Amino acid sequence: MPSRTAIILLGLCCSASLAFAQQGPNAGTQQSAPAVRHVQMSEDDARELRSDLARMKALVQQMEVNLAFATPAETPLKHQFQLEIDMWKTVIAQMERRVAKANVH
Repeated sequence: MPSRTAIILLGLCCSASLAFAQQGPNAGTQQSAPAVRHVQMSEDDARELRSDLARMKALVQQMEVNLAFATPAETPLKHQFQLEIDMWKTVIAQMERRVAKANVH
């Protein structure tokens, strides 16, 4: 049976993939200025998002601790884990910026 952490990470990967897919194939090549969107969020949604962010940060911290206990030699697998940790930190930072722009505190 998959662990809870693996399920959460799989769900987040799927969400990120869906978000990128919704941008469309020409999202990076458009010449016009991007439209400014203001996100309206209910207090319950905001609370859940803050809770999700806290959980994600805890999981990334746990990943870093686990990586520290891995073999001291730099291996391709260890490097891949570090890249994944860096990717999750980037996703978390992006989510935090979105929360800030939505004026949810």
